[in-house]
Amino acid sequence: MQALIMALRGVILLMEVVLIIRVFCDFKAVRKDSVPYLFLQRISEPLLEPVRQLLTKEMRDKKLKLDLSPFVVMIVLYLINTLLKR
Repeated sequence: MQALIMALRGVILLMEVVLIIRVFCDFKAVRKDSVPYLFLQRISEPLLEPVRQLLTKEMRDKKLKLDLSPFVVMIVLYLINTLLKR
């Protein structure tokens, strides 16, 4: 059981790193058709898209200028990681 928890925490850490790099690339005007960016997008989008849909559903009338989904996913990953430490 301990090995499974450590593996899950490793995956969570990896996803946190991927999300941080993706947010950095979004702010730094990295070409969206470059292979590294497409790789990051392919890995992170399954986590980000459901959160993005929830956020846009909640903010029907207001258009979000900033995509908050990476920050929400990071908070959820942090909470899961904290629960796994116990």
